[in-house]
Amino acid sequence: MKNILYSAFLLAAGIFFVSCQKELNFDLNGISKGTLKADSATNCLPSTVNGVYKADSTLGAENYIDVQVDVDLTGAYIISSDTVNGYVFKGTGNFGNTGLNTVRLYGSGKPLLQGVNTFIVRYDSSFCLIDVNVIAGNAPPDAVYTFGGAGGTCTGSSSSGTYMASLPTTATNTVTVSVTVTSPGAYSISTTALNGVSFSGTGTFTTASTTATLTATGTPLAAGTFNYPVTGSGSTCSFSVTYVASAGPATFTLGGAPASCTGAVIGGNYVAGTPANTSNTATININVTNAGICTVSSPVVNGISFSGSALFTTTGPQTLVLYASGTGSAPGSFNFPLTGSGSTCTVAIPFSGAPTDFINCKIDGVYTEFNVNATAGLDNGTGFPILSIDGSTLSTSTNPSISLGITKLSGGSITAGTYTVNQILGGILVNADYFDAASTNFFMGSDPLNQSQNPAFTITVSSITGTRVVGTFSGPVKENNGQGPAGKNITEGLFNVPIQ
Repeated sequence: MKNILYSAFLLAAGIFFVSCQKELNFDLNGISKGTLKADSATNCLPSTVNGVYKADSTLGAENYIDVQVDVDLTGAYIISSDTVNGYVFKGTGNFGNTGLNTVRLYGSGKPLLQGVNTFIVRYDSSFCLIDVNVIAGNAPPDAVYTFGGAGGTCTGSSSSGTYMASLPTTATNTVTVSVTVTSPGAYSISTTALNGVSFSGTGTFTTASTTATLTATGTPLAAGTFNYPVTGSGSTCSFSVTYVASAGPATFTLGGAPASCTGAVIGGNYVAGTPANTSNTATININVTNAGICTVSSPVVNGISFSGSALFTTTGPQTLVLYASGTGSAPGSFNFPLTGSGSTCTVAIPFSGAPTDFINCKIDGVYTEFNVNATAGLDNGTGFPILSIDGSTLSTSTNPSISLGITKLSGGSITAGTYTVNQILGGILVNADYFDAASTNFFMGSDPLNQSQNPAFTITVSSITGTRVVGTFSGPVKENNGQGPAGKNITEGLFNVPIQ
């Protein structure tokens, strides 16, 4: 783990965002409409992440993710993620055609800490999730390697999992390719999407490494054999994946049909105004009478729908996990009819009322709200807690926006109290980013070379639970990663947001 002063120095360098843009050659007016493609677990389709992500390393042009959009109305678009661990993804442009379009979202900023970061990508009223793995900042440089069979068919490759048309892939769907490593280091390998499926893998090679494992994402569109070109470290080979014909739909009945679903287990919390995530599930009992692909779904009720599918090769009692998508509209208890194979049962889902979520302050004396997607995140995956608080002003643009952060390198937990940029010796890091309407970044953060900042940017946590954080904030923020000379003065800052 990095020592406190080193981490603080990196944080003080700030988070520099560059809005990159994929240009489409159309001159259109108006705002586009459409939906991000996602699987039943709301994971982005395809989930293609390119580039190596290292703690403390500024992202470059090779750091991007590709997403697909089903466009209903052509026009301008802004597709962006939330800011996680110091970096963000964004793409802008114009859609000239309806139907499926692929958009590249370029990363900007600098990952602060090692670990897996889950981003929420938003477009129009839809969203999807994508994971990015950040390796340690002291990791070796990018690996130098060649694929077995480079220039042709990947030699020694092997696949695992079931590959079937119309059956969504899972983490069990992998392909292992052979490599010869000449210089150890980090690697990021991915393929393009073919037949609705792509493969990717990241990690670190040692000189003893001989293979890399790539994991599939997406749902196969058809049966047949498809050749996937894979590229890394200037080396290219291709491997083939054969998708068998769909087993066809299974015949089954839902437990409790046609009344309440018996033995259903509901996972996650359902809050009006809060998007569903991967924890929002419904595990139901089914009885399979003829093996095949079991698919169960619900209509949209109160802004939420459920869906899930799996291949069952045996008959008898089974369980099937359904994943929620959408955003709850109102509090109360709502009945969701689940239907599959001509059988229907109902699960009741309680939605709690949406609390008043807000982030507001005065910027150079002007009252400003950041209540769009006003949320907080609390990450303990690195062994010490990181609290992030984020919100935007407009639903049609990611900026103006604000991001506040507290990192407690000494471990334990972030509790109610006052945190400033002058507490490095106590293992506390504080940072603040304000983006104005022109996407100009004003930053202030802990600086090991200046532990007497006056006035010091301060975040006071009044209360914090597992689901909500409340407090105040104030202090100066400046251009050029906090160096100035131009700056803004933030006063009377207040936040009351859910932790997601």
